[in-house]
Amino acid sequence: QYAMHDFTLLDRRLGTLEELRHLTAEAHRLDMYVIVDVVMNHMDNEFYFEGHQYSQAEFRFHGTGSQREYQLVPRRAEAELFDTPAGKQPYMDFWSNNTWDPEAQYEGKVYG
Repeated sequence: QYAMHDFTLLDRRLGTLEELRHLTAEAHRLDMYVIVDVVMNHMDNEFYFEGHQYSQAEFRFHGTGSQREYQLVPRRAEAELFDTPAGKQPYMDFWSNNTWDPEAQYEGKVYG
């Protein structure tokens, strides 16, 4: 779903939380993973790209030329943010840290 307002809530179209837990347990029993895709660039209500609070940011692929990658900046005042391991964030149990791993290595099993 685009433009989520609260990533701590499960979209009802995906079933109940108990059904998701059952699906995940069954997938793990079959040695499979369940991936919940979170699309941060569709959180315009909570974040903006640094330098583009009221405008559209031009496409930039992970540091084009001498320019570094865009940083996500929370829209809320700092007093309204939660303390998290990644600093002040809009959600207490879901946070981002603007870290990009250029190697993008995954040490687990890969299926497909």
